[in-house]
This record gives sequence, C-alpha cells and structure tokens, in this order.
Amino acid sequence: MEMNRLQMESNYCAPAPSLHPNKEYHPLMNKDSLLNQYPDWKPHTVLTANATGTLEMIAQLRQMRRDTGLAATARRAILRSDIQQRLMIAGTEIAGLAAQLDCEGERADQLGRYLDDINDTRDNRLTVASIAAGAITTILTIKLNDERAQNFAAVTGGAISTGLVLMTINPAGKKIRLRLDKNMLSPLWYESDSSHYYSPFIWYMLTEPMFSNTGKHSLAASIRGRWQEYDMGTELSKKEEQKFFGNGGVYTADDLHTRAAMLNELQSSIRSLNQDLQDLMQFLEEIPIQGTY
Repeated sequence: MEMNRLQMESNYCAPAPSLHPNKEYHPLMNKDSLLNQYPDWKPHTVLTANATGTLEMIAQLRQMRRDTGLAATARRAILRSDIQQRLMIAGTEIAGLAAQLDCEGERADQLGRYLDDINDTRDNRLTVASIAAGAITTILTIKLNDERAQNFAAVTGGAISTGLVLMTINPAGKKIRLRLDKNMLSPLWYESDSSHYYSPFIWYMLTEPMFSNTGKHSLAASIRGRWQEYDMGTELSKKEEQKFFGNGGVYTADDLHTRAAMLNELQSSIRSLNQDLQDLMQFLEEIPIQGTY
C-alpha cells in the first residue's frame, strides 16, 4: 500500500509527445485575412483547417476538382489521403491529451479517496474512544463513594471525552504532498500566449474565440471562468495558487477532489474539439475525387 501511495504521489501521468506530422507548424494568426481569403467556406472550416495545417492542402484539392483524367484523379486521391492522415493524427493527439488529463484527474481523485479513508478511520476511532470515555466516566461516578472522587472522575472523564470529540473536528484532516512537474492547468489559469504543454494546433483551438459556442470568449477563458466560479470559490493566496496551478504542494482531500474536477472539466473541452475535426472531415468528403465540369 505504501509503494502504491508513493507511485500515486509521483508524476506518472507523463505527457505524450506531439504527434503532429509537422511539429514546427504553427497556425496562422491573421484570422480576418484567412476568412477573407476563403469567403465561400464556413469560418469554422477555415480556422479548423488552419489549426491542423491542412488549409492550403484542402484549398489545392478544391482547385483540382475540375481536372480530368486518370493522372489528375490519382493526384487528388494522394492529396486527399495526406489530408486525411493529418486529420487522423490530429484526432489521435486530442485523444492522447484527453487520456493524459483523465489520468491526472484519476490520480488526484484516488489520492483524495486515500486521504478520505484515513480521515474517516481516524474519526471513527476517536468517536468510539469518546463514547468509551464517557461510559467509563459514568460508571466511575456511580461506583465511587467519595464525593470528591466522583467530581474528579466526572471532570476528568468529561475533559477527555470532549477532547476526543474536538480532535474529530478537523476540517483538513491528513494531508499529502504532491509534486507536479507539468501542471496542465497552469497555462489556462495564467492566460499564457503559448504553451509547451499543448501542441500548437490544440492551443490555437483552445484560445481562438470562434471555437467556443458563443464566439465571444475562447474555450480557455470559459474554462477559467468556471474554475473561478464553481471550483475555487474565493480569491487564492499565493500558496494556494502555487498548489493548484504551480508545481504542487501539500493537499487536503478536498484540494485533491477540486483538482480532479478541474482536470475533468478541461478534459471535456478538449474532447469537444473532435466535433470541429468531424465537421472538417465532412467538408473534405464533399470534394469529389473524380474531375467535374
């Protein structure tokens, strides 16, 4: 059990390396120019293609759709295959990141349950001891004939019983130290312009407002807002900020459950990016392989 606990405290949810076929690729940031360049495309399609590095390839495929002949058909098939491969790898990267966040969330939740079990066991033992102390005090008070001895037993027993009860009133309970070599929550909380925690294409989709439901606030901003409203509660001290968004620290069970909840919220948003990829794939499927007039 001790070895398992030590393994849980270490950072075993190591991030997977980027699977993007062009690791040096960064999405273009001139959104307005891109949207003006492709006015007949849906804005979502343009930006998703830009995020995945397939924008020029899809534009080229659309330009080739009127070319006829076997050679043209073969070129279109090869280009389509290259685009599909990139989108498939992008989907795999989303799945890998979601799996990493799931691992981190489960790690925090398991450690939280570990502390809950210890604290529950401790409280149960103290409660039983308090009841036993009260029972013994009552018996002694009845059995002793001397009034002074009765009073002494009653006061002493009451103090012991009260002390044991007060020991159970511990809002924090046992704590645990957790090291976070790479805190996946950090870039979203500090509103970083870029992050080596995420691939360029995923970070672009998280921080571009058009990928959110409203189109006004990015997914990253929406996630951060939910953390502030539902998970963090009050303003954080520097120590708490370091614990939740820095390199770790000393956590209570409630802290760990809070971290797990935030990781799960982020994971859900990451998984939602698959919908954008599916829309782009549908757009790609509508481009015919055979030449058209």
